[in-house]
Amino acid sequence: MSMYKQFQTDPSIEQKGVILDYGTFRVTVARAGGGNKRYAAVLEARSKPFRRAIQTETISPERASAILRETYAEAVVQRWEVNVGTEKEPQWKEGIEGPNGDLLPPTKENIIQAFASLPDLFEDIQVQAQRVALYRAAVQEADSGN
Repeated sequence: MSMYKQFQTDPSIEQKGVILDYGTFRVTVARAGGGNKRYAAVLEARSKPFRRAIQTETISPERASAILRETYAEAVVQRWEVNVGTEKEPQWKEGIEGPNGDLLPPTKENIIQAFASLPDLFEDIQVQAQRVALYRAAVQEADSGN
């Protein structure tokens, strides 16, 4: 396989995003980096007040994680949906499950709260949003059956 087929991505897919299906909910994520220029701009703006601490490696892990959660909620997560149907006949409704099982609007604040409450979910979304393979046109075509 050529290096272009291995590593070339589709900038439009990087920006509009791919669906991460978790069964009872799904999240559409743009790429964290690459053609998603908004990600770089938001990360820069959110980290600017802490630049000195980042450069001297004195920023607390909690603050660094908070910056990333905020950046992902604003520039990576494109859509969040919950299955209000059944497993066999899903019906997707825009929203995010709250801690008590209630359906909340998928606002930036609610997404940040979910990321803070469920660090393993946030870690998985980070890993997936950085996977180059998800943003290649050939992969998208194969997944859609074209």
